[in-house]
This record gives sequence, structure tokens and C-alpha cells, in this order.
Amino acid sequence: MRLIDISRGLSPATAVWPGDQTFEWTWTTRLKEGGSVNLGSITLSTHTGSHVDAPLHTRSDGANTSALELESFVGAAEVVDVREADTIRPSHVPNNPPARVLFKTSASTLSKTEWPTRIAPIAPATVEVLTERNVDLIGTDAPSVDPLDSTTLPAHHALIEAGILNIEGLVLADVSPGRYSLLALPLKLEKADAAPVRAVLGEVSLLG
Repeated sequence: MRLIDISRGLSPATAVWPGDQTFEWTWTTRLKEGGSVNLGSITLSTHTGSHVDAPLHTRSDGANTSALELESFVGAAEVVDVREADTIRPSHVPNNPPARVLFKTSASTLSKTEWPTRIAPIAPATVEVLTERNVDLIGTDAPSVDPLDSTTLPAHHALIEAGILNIEGLVLADVSPGRYSLLALPLKLEKADAAPVRAVLGEVSLLG
């Protein structure tokens, strides 16, 4: 079985939302300095790199990461190429999709050190079609499902209303459109607004 890593690498060079906490790495103990082990420490935003949003991210009364159903993050997924689109529209949703749909956008060309000037957001009408077709998780290689300058966040709210989870910041540059098995489990951060994920695609069932 071949696994395709679609997670964004994390380092101090990883681009983050302007004004957000940057990724920081420090050594607490080093063998070469007389310690008995090498021991590192990290500081990061919950929205660094590849991550899943909980409803709490955009709603004060929204569910936190403790309420996320793990089953949503494991199983059949379809990668859809929308690199030429300025918005992810209803017509981009496959007719008979699996429960998970990942959108490969123009952001797929960015390195981990680059922050986009614009992205292809998800139109709220697209969320309606995703709901009609029984999708319960979507993913994008962009850092958000809404325009970068949006303060009303219509796609985030539409996804919450529909009960659809969203993973942002994936790496789909080298992934061909088609069907895969997805494994993208979030870190078990209790009661958080979001959590980083280590996301991989398999060309055969990840469950054997």
C-alpha cells in the first residue's frame, strides 16, 4: 500500500495567518550540552498547517474539538481538481461522491513558506449541494474556506449548519484527481477551537 502524505510540514518557516502565532521550536534539553536526552518544545496556533476547524472557531456556542466524530476523518475520499476556479461552485461537486471531498485549488502551487494573496473560497450554495449528496467532510489546500478578507465567514457558518467538517491547509500539489482512502486524525486537544491533523491518502483501503 502506498501512502501519500498530504500534510503541511511544520517549522518556523511555515506561513501562518497574518498576526497569528508563528510556529516556534526550542530545545529544552540537549545531549550535546550534557543532558540525558534530547527534548524539544513547540508553540503553535491551532490553525497552523493542515488542521480541522471545530464549530467553536467561529461560534461562541459552537462545539469544540472534543465533540468531533473520528469516523468522519477515516474512509473513502475524492480529490477534485478546481485549480482554474476562483470560487468552488456547486458544479464542482461530484455527482456521486463519497462522504469526504477534497478540493485541489490554485493554492496547491504554494510552498509552505508562502501565504496566498487570494484563494478559491467555497460558495455557500456549494455547501447545499454537498449536503444533498451526503458529504460530511470537505478539505482544501487553501488556508480557509472563505475569502481571506471575509469577516462574516459565510462558508464556515454554512458548513456548521450542515454538520460538515472542514480541513484546511492540505497539500494536494502532487495528488491526481480521483478516489482514495483518507486518514486525517486530529490531535486530541480537548475543548479547542481547532486541531492540527496528519493527513494521508491511500490508493487502497487504509483499513485493509
